[in-house]
Amino acid sequence: MKNLSLLALLFVLLSSQKGLAQKDYVVLYGKIENPIEGLGIRLFDPVSSKAVNIKVAADGTYRDSIKLDKPVFFNTFYDKFFSLYLTNDMSLEINFDAKNVSKSLSIKGKGEKENVFLRLKSKLEGELYGADYTVFLNLEKEAFEAKINKFTTDFKSELELKQSGLDPFFVSSQLKKIEEFKQGIVQQYTEAQRNKNELGAGMPSPEFNNYINYKGGKTSLKDLRGSYVFIDVWATWCGPCKYEMPFIGKVEKEFHGKNIKFVSISVDRLKDEQKWRDMIKAQGLSGIQLLADKEIDSKFIASYYIQGIPRFILLDKEGKIINADTPRPSEPELTELLKSLDI
Repeated sequence: MKNLSLLALLFVLLSSQKGLAQKDYVVLYGKIENPIEGLGIRLFDPVSSKAVNIKVAADGTYRDSIKLDKPVFFNTFYDKFFSLYLTNDMSLEINFDAKNVSKSLSIKGKGEKENVFLRLKSKLEGELYGADYTVFLNLEKEAFEAKINKFTTDFKSELELKQSGLDPFFVSSQLKKIEEFKQGIVQQYTEAQRNKNELGAGMPSPEFNNYINYKGGKTSLKDLRGSYVFIDVWATWCGPCKYEMPFIGKVEKEFHGKNIKFVSISVDRLKDEQKWRDMIKAQGLSGIQLLADKEIDSKFIASYYIQGIPRFILLDKEGKIINADTPRPSEPELTELLKSLDI
């Protein structure tokens, strides 16, 4: 009897330890109000470039498990974007309304504290930028530095206050990320000041000459004098560029017959000219379609310091810059900007 009792006790202890064993996967589940038909949740890891897609049922419910090799900070997309920190053994209920993701987002469960902190971080970033990111990047240097220093101090204070309940890897990663973030913002500010001095409103635009025209011949920027010019810099391999194509078409239709020319400049390789032509035809692209002479190294592209595409530029009738980095066609601000012109 004594041996049986010991065996029973051992079984209970082993069972308890088994129950405490960490899971080698993450569980995500929840419900989306006003779900978008056919749209799933996409988790993208910007470090590895790997993506995870989670199916969402017609009623907005979803549930899935993900095995991770290590903790990951995911960019999470469902029409809008939010950040998620995931590591194995987490179980998170994530609910939101698709009509207003940022305000309705609710995260509960194991891993809640880290992800609630990411929401706080996002709030602090919003307070840093203000209502207009362009205005932020054009602050006087003293005001810019004061805002950056306050943001960094507030962030570290909040992290220190909450770190006892957070995953140690999460804490160390956030301290590293905040320094990288600060360096990146300072670099953007430096570039914005350079652009303001070299590519500010009213300054002559850099020129392009003899770019291949899809409809035949070659076209230079000076050929477009007398009309406002909206320029889209893109490439056939660029996903975000292709996303903007239908919106560019809508803007073109809205301003059809006005004194404005819509020019799309591809930075595809010259040897990929046929691929460029095929996409223009397949997508039914209108406007003036041009192929740059030296891809991303073309003088016009380099003079605008274009590091990423798509990029949108607006010039006046004399070839002077109105905006060297306009809102995207998918953003209503572009239409408002164009309506403000005497076209």
